Amino acid sequence: MSFMKKHQFLNVDFHSTVKLSAATQKELILWLNWASPVVERLIKNKILPGFKGKTVSVSLLICGDARIKKLNSDYRNKNKVTDVLSFPSIENLREQSKFIDSDLFLGDLAICHPQTLRQSKEFSIGYLDEFIHLFFHGLLHLMGFDHEISKKEEKLMQDWEQKALAEFSQIKKGSR
Repeated sequence: MSFMKKHQFLNVDFHSTVKLSAATQKELILWLNWASPVVERLIKNKILPGFKGKTVSVSLLICGDARIKKLNSDYRNKNKVTDVLSFPSIENLREQSKFIDSDLFLGDLAICHPQTLRQSKEFSIGYLDEFIHLFFHGLLHLMGFDHEISKKEEKLMQDWEQKALAEFSQIKKGSR
């Protein structure tokens, strides 16, 4: 399954190598649509204030354990399943954003469907809530954040995740 779903600010090229029900696909698209204004405000007002483009795009792959494990092994030398992987199109985007005056391709995200299910059960939250958390987490990596390089960077990234999720929660409540 492959299709392009356009949002106001955020364009997501969505692909899945796992079987998703029609209802889940529909909900994922709806939630990605709700994420668009959150991403726009974070990028334009906070994270990349020099960005002058009208849209950002991301390629999103929803895959299974074997695919994410292979990607993690090939690109990070970690031979294990993980929840989300990010492949940024621009190294150190936070430092270069003031020079970007056109639409921007942030990069590629891979989210592991079975791991998202497992984590949603572990944290006693819905699948879509865990999915959107992983989506925002991955987007922050695409924008140049890395929680593994220092405690300061980890705190900064967690703060942005919480801001994004809080704003998303308000949009979700208003849309239901």
